[in-house]
Amino acid sequence: AQEAFRNIISAFLVNESVHMPLNHILLPLEWDGKMVFSEMWVDPDAEENLKRGRGDKENVMRFLFKIDIQSLGFFDMVLTCQGERVDVQVFCPERVAPFSQLVQGELSRIIADNGLSAGAVQVQQMDRPLTISGVFPKIFEGGSSVNVTV
Repeated sequence: AQEAFRNIISAFLVNESVHMPLNHILLPLEWDGKMVFSEMWVDPDAEENLKRGRGDKENVMRFLFKIDIQSLGFFDMVLTCQGERVDVQVFCPERVAPFSQLVQGELSRIIADNGLSAGAVQVQQMDRPLTISGVFPKIFEGGSSVNVTV
């Protein structure tokens, strides 16, 4: 029974779609007494895309996190990694925006503390939620998607 439950939870938390070449991971948790629900979108083929035509350029990995923190609201975060360089964009609710400089500094510190180089780190108020196609514009190009017909 435990193995079946583990398989169900794993299938629920990691969803690989045949229609979109991104992994979609759900991360429900409790953090510091607050309920947090987040989603992560990542391109699992980034390494393969590197081999297909980018030659010796370093691979770029891009993640989109959508986070709902109880009593704070919705956040969108785009994390881009290329080698040791990490760029972060955080789009936060209006009530968090006055603390954007503090959050930006802490994110830069966390990146540096983990042996990486903080590139552009930006925290700003969210005007509207980010779209998946806006963060991953190449997913709708013919070579990056799967055409499924019945």
